[in-house]
Amino acid sequence: MPVKNFLEKYPLYRKLEIDIQPVQRSSYGVRGTTLEKLPKPAINMPCDICQSIQTFNMENNYWDDDDLPYASSGPLGVTFRLKYRCAGCKEKLILFYVEFGGTAQKTKRGEENVICWIRKVGQNPSWDINIDKKLESILGEFADLYKNGLVCESQSYGIGAYAYYRRIVENIIDSLLDSVVELIEREQEKEKFLKALEKTKSAKNAEDKIRLVKDLLPASLLPEGLNPLNVIYTALSEGLHDKSDEECLELAEEIKKSLLFLVNLILAQKEAKKEFTESMKKLLEKKNHGQDERRSISRKTSD
Repeated sequence: MPVKNFLEKYPLYRKLEIDIQPVQRSSYGVRGTTLEKLPKPAINMPCDICQSIQTFNMENNYWDDDDLPYASSGPLGVTFRLKYRCAGCKEKLILFYVEFGGTAQKTKRGEENVICWIRKVGQNPSWDINIDKKLESILGEFADLYKNGLVCESQSYGIGAYAYYRRIVENIIDSLLDSVVELIEREQEKEKFLKALEKTKSAKNAEDKIRLVKDLLPASLLPEGLNPLNVIYTALSEGLHDKSDEECLELAEEIKKSLLFLVNLILAQKEAKKEFTESMKKLLEKKNHGQDERRSISRKTSD
């Protein structure tokens, strides 16, 4: 069934398995009991009118819009148009075209089992492939590769997305690991990391480099004990092999999210450290200036 994360995050054609039973066409068209029970979750999406993230609410019903090609089996094999309007400006509209489908599978006993799923087959406005300026600056010449990865991901071309994100990691891993050093406060931990980092220079690929340092990340880069470098390492180690687009898409998403987390957190901590240092320098300069003035006044008084 349509859920918040599916509508907000899933690209086109990526399937989400659901637990739903088909209904028969009735005198109300495809307005079966199942349709009335389908959720209409509120979602959070960017609004270019409000210039911020806003709440969007679904304003139509699943059985509206009779011009869409409904199938006689009810939700299975049917495409619905979901209309979401911004709760802030009341003007911005986002359209999702969601297909309900099913794939027949044979059980071990030879019985037929239908795996039900939903996927987006259209979205307007389409996925945004613009990236943050700070991230673009860090990626440098590889920013276009990242955008290509986003394009592939938006169409559920998992093999392509995985290949692009893997290539980015391979090209920026050295500078990324160098940046981690600055965030390690304890000298003993920093020394261990630097020794491991030295060994990465002779490593041939990104997996080997990450393997050498992934367990030495500072606690500040381990949200709730989760290690983003370990996630990237596992995803890279999986490789393409004989995996499907869908399987590669999941690996590509793991790489992208972990990479973004690391980059953004490193940036945030660097900026926080820089702001703190600059503010303290100004306070000390102001304090020293005040002390110089008092000494000057004291000398004049003495004279």
